[in-house]
Amino acid sequence: MSDATALRAPTTRGRSPAPWRGVDLAEAMDEHDLYPVHEEDDVPEKPFHERLARYLRGALATHLPNKWVTGNVCMYWEERNFHRYLAPDVLVVDCEPPADPPDVHLKWADPPALLVIEVGSKSTFLKDEDPKLDSYGLDLRVPEYLYYHPKRRDLRFWRLANGGYLAVMPDVRGWMHSETIDVWFGADEHGWLHVYAPSGERLLSHEEEARGRREAEGRAADMERQLTELQAELARLKAASTAG
Repeated sequence: MSDATALRAPTTRGRSPAPWRGVDLAEAMDEHDLYPVHEEDDVPEKPFHERLARYLRGALATHLPNKWVTGNVCMYWEERNFHRYLAPDVLVVDCEPPADPPDVHLKWADPPALLVIEVGSKSTFLKDEDPKLDSYGLDLRVPEYLYYHPKRRDLRFWRLANGGYLAVMPDVRGWMHSETIDVWFGADEHGWLHVYAPSGERLLSHEEEARGRREAEGRAADMERQLTELQAELARLKAASTAG
């Protein structure tokens, strides 16, 4: 999803168009319900983009259990303005993961965002794949913004200063360091963007951790089976020796 300034009224999930008309936001039970998720902007994601965004969200969520890590959530920065929003691939918010995550993030009502990540080449139908420095920096005031375009091997990182974003330079490995969540980002020769702990260890997503546990359990079961077979063979040889 991307930023939008469409003049037509947006639609909301499971609701009739323009549900906010005549509604006082202050009297609403949940202000988030008044802001649309803009499903009309959804575009087909390329498999690589989808897998990479899912890995980034999963790895960060595993590493940051006390932060809310999500993605493709519409971020609004102006009250009652339902047309100005952004929906990054990855969003890290400075709060515990909510039990019932909202579909939108409201700058004036929700805990602050710490980091946003956008992955370029999401779809051939996207017209705007360039970094959105003004919106994330000046409007949303997100402290850090990471942009990565796998096809171009283009990894860029910005940190918020008084006058807006300042570019962050990579280290000798070509990695970028996030001060807000203390992790490193670095791309490999295949164009895959990895997340690393301060120690340099690559962070795994929930899926990768689960797969690793299954593989470890499988290896342990194989070793136990081999041990059982060996013990049975030793017992057979001992019995044969005694009988002889």
